[in-house]
Amino acid sequence: MKKTITVIVSALMLLPLAASAKAKKKTKVQPQPVPTIEIVKKVNDKWQATNSPKVRSFWDDAAYFTGNMEAYKLTGCARYLEFSDKWARHNHWSGATEKDHSKWLYKNYGESMQHVLFGDWQICFQTYLDMYEMNPDPYKIERAKEVMGYMVNSKENDYWWWADALYMVMPVFTKLYKATGDVKYLDKLYDNLIYADKLMFDAEAKLYFRDGRYVYPKHKTDLGKKDFWARGNGWVLAGLAKVLADMPECYKHRDFFLQRYLQLAEGVASCQQKEGHWTRSMLDPEQAEGYETSGTAFFAYGFYWGMNHGLLDRAKYQPVADLAWKYLSETALQPDGTVGYVQPIGDRAIKGQFLGVKNVTNFGTGAFLLAACERVRFEDATVNPDDNKAFKVVVNNNSDIQRQEVVEIEAKEVYSRLGIQGGRQFVVTNALGQQVPYQLTYDGKLLVEAAVRPKGKTVFTIAKGEPTLYRNTCYGRMYPERVDDIAWENDRTAYRCYGPALQKSGERAFGNDVWLKNTPELVVEQRYFVEDTTKPIIAELKKKDPAKAKALEMKTSYHYDHGNGLDCYKVGPTLGCGAPAILEGDDLVYPYCYTSYELLDNGPLRFTVRLDYGETTLKNGDKAIEHRVLSLDKGRHLNRMTVSYSGITQSVDVCSGVVIHSEDIESVMLDNHAVLYADPTDNPQGQNFQIYVGAFFPGEGITTCKKMFDEPKNGAAGHALGVKKGLKADEPFTYYFGSAWSKYDCRNMLEWTARMGLESESINNPLKVTIE
Repeated sequence: MKKTITVIVSALMLLPLAASAKAKKKTKVQPQPVPTIEIVKKVNDKWQATNSPKVRSFWDDAAYFTGNMEAYKLTGCARYLEFSDKWARHNHWSGATEKDHSKWLYKNYGESMQHVLFGDWQICFQTYLDMYEMNPDPYKIERAKEVMGYMVNSKENDYWWWADALYMVMPVFTKLYKATGDVKYLDKLYDNLIYADKLMFDAEAKLYFRDGRYVYPKHKTDLGKKDFWARGNGWVLAGLAKVLADMPECYKHRDFFLQRYLQLAEGVASCQQKEGHWTRSMLDPEQAEGYETSGTAFFAYGFYWGMNHGLLDRAKYQPVADLAWKYLSETALQPDGTVGYVQPIGDRAIKGQFLGVKNVTNFGTGAFLLAACERVRFEDATVNPDDNKAFKVVVNNNSDIQRQEVVEIEAKEVYSRLGIQGGRQFVVTNALGQQVPYQLTYDGKLLVEAAVRPKGKTVFTIAKGEPTLYRNTCYGRMYPERVDDIAWENDRTAYRCYGPALQKSGERAFGNDVWLKNTPELVVEQRYFVEDTTKPIIAELKKKDPAKAKALEMKTSYHYDHGNGLDCYKVGPTLGCGAPAILEGDDLVYPYCYTSYELLDNGPLRFTVRLDYGETTLKNGDKAIEHRVLSLDKGRHLNRMTVSYSGITQSVDVCSGVVIHSEDIESVMLDNHAVLYADPTDNPQGQNFQIYVGAFFPGEGITTCKKMFDEPKNGAAGHALGVKKGLKADEPFTYYFGSAWSKYDCRNMLEWTARMGLESESINNPLKVTIE
C-alpha cells in the first residue's frame, strides 16, 4: 500500500514538470532577424561568385560597381575592392575609347566607342575615382579628366537629355572636384543640370519625366495620366544624394541641388504602393502592374541617405523608407542572395510586362547594395549619432624606447560597445580630436597605428561616425599583365612572388623578390603600369633601332632607378627573401609558383594574402601541398609568414631565410633566432649600394645555419637559414622576413642589425592595448 501511495505521489509531483516541459515544447523560438550588414555581404558575395568582373564599362555593369564600392566602403572587404580593380583594368580605366575628339557623340543613344560624351559610358569614372582616392596613381583618372575636361571646356550644356544621366554623370563631376580641387567641375555640373531640369522636371508632381519624349501632355499613360518612370526618378534621387555627399557646403549653387533633392523626395514619397514598392509608372499603377525593384531600391537609398544626413524629416520619411526596405528584404531578396523583380533594360513602363524572382540584373543588384548599406547606417545611427557610447583605447609602452606600430583590437568588442552590426561605422580619433586611419581585417581585428613615448601611453577615442576614406600605405594585388606576379608594399619596402603564368613560361624563379623604394608613397602600381605600356613600344623599336629601344628601356623599366627605387634583387630557383621550403638532408624542396591566391586584407594599414601551391613530391613519396599566409603592416620592414603543409604523413623539417649571392658570401650574420645578409645586388659595381635582407624566427626549436651549394647556381652560392624541425601535417609555422635599402632609411649593416633587433623586440613584446 505504501509503495502504491509513494508511486502516485511521485507521479503527481512530476505532473507540473511534465506540463512545464510540454509547454516549453509548444513555445516557438522566434528566429532572430538577419542583420542588414549580413544581407549586404550575402547579396554581394552571391553576385561576385556567379559573375565575372571582366565585363564592359557601360552603364548597366558600371551601376553595379557603384553599389559594390559602397559595400566595400562599409565592410572593408578586400575581395570587393579587388573585384572593382579587375573590372577597371579590364576596361583600361576608360569608358568609350574613341581617341579622336571630333568623332565624339552624345545627342542620341548609342553604345559605340564614339559615344564618349554619352553619359552611359561615363558612370564608370565614379568607381575609378573612388579607387584613385585610395591609391592616387594618375593613369587611373587620366581618361576621366580628358573626357570630362572636354565637356567642361565646351559651350554646350545639353549633354543630359534623359533622366538616367543624372545618376550616371553628376557624381563624376563632384568626385573630380574632390580629386583636383578645381571648382570648374562643379560649375559645369550646375550648368548641365539646369538644361536637364528645364527639360524634364515637372514642378506640379515634383517628379522627372524620363526624357523629352515623355513630357505631358505630349505623352500620356493609357488612362491619360502623366507618365513618370520609377527607375528614371530613382536615378535622379540617388544621383542628387551622391552629389550632395561630395559637394562642399559653401558651393554657391548647392541650394539648387538641395532644393531639387527635397522636392523629388516629397514627390516620390507621395506615390508609394502599400506593399512598399513603386510601380513603373509612378502615378498610374495600371500602366504596368506588379512589383519593381530597381526604382524602389534607388528611392530607399535616397531616403535613408537624406535622413542619415539630417536633410529629411524622419517622422515623415522613415515610414516610407522602412516600408520600401520591407519590400526589398522580404519580397525582392531571394533565399539564394539574388535580387528579383528588376525591370530589364528599358526606358518606360511597359503594359503587360511581368516581372518575377528571376528578373535579376547587374544594375538592380547595385541599387539594392546602395540601399542596404545606407539602411545599415540608419539602423545603427552612425552618421549623426545621438548617443554617447564613445570609449577610450589606451596603448601602453613599457619599454625604454619610442615605439610606433600597428596595434590590434578585437573588432567584436568595438561593435558591442558601440551597439552596431559591424563594418566601418565609427571613427577613431587621437588626443587632438583628429581622425586617424584604421582597418578592419579578415580575421576580426581593428588595426590602428600607435606612436607611444618610452614608458608612456597613447589614448584613442572610438565613437560612431562616418570615417574618412584614407589613402593606402599598404597595398598589393595580382598582376596578370606581368605573368601573375603577386606584388605588395608598404611605406618602407616592396616585394613580389611568382604565379602560374611564369611557371608556364618555364622561367625558374621560386622565392620572394625584393623591390627597393625610398619613399613612403606607393610605387609598385605605377612601375608595372609604365612597364606594361612601354614594353610593346620597346619590342617594336628593337626591330628598327636597338639603341633607341635600349634608351627607352632605361627610362621606363623598373629594373632601373628613376628616383624612387628599382628591382635589382636576384631570385631565380632559390628562396630569395623569406620563402619557405622543406629541408630533406641538405636539399631544399620547394614548390614552383603559387597555383591559387586570395587577397584577405588590402590597406590602408595591412596587406594579407593567402597562397596555395601545387603538389611537391618528397623522398618518402608524400605529396606535400604548401599553404602560406603572409602579411605586411605599415611601418614594418618585416613581413609575417605562416606556412603549413597538407598531404604529408610524416613530420618534416621546414626552413626559410635568404639567398647568399656569389659576389659576397661573407656579409652574413647569424644568431639563435635571426639570419641577416648584406646583399650585393645584381650588379654590385653598377648599382653601388646594398640591399639588406633577413629573417627572424621567434619561439623555440629553431637553429640557424649557412648552407652553401657545392657549386654556385645562376649567381647563387647558398642560403642563410633558420630551421624548424618536426613540423606535422597542417601545423602552422610562423616567422618574419624583410628587407631595407642603403639609399633609404637603413644606410649600413650596423643600422640593419639594430633595426632587426627593434623589429624582433616589437614582435616578442607587443604594445599593450586596453579598453576603458
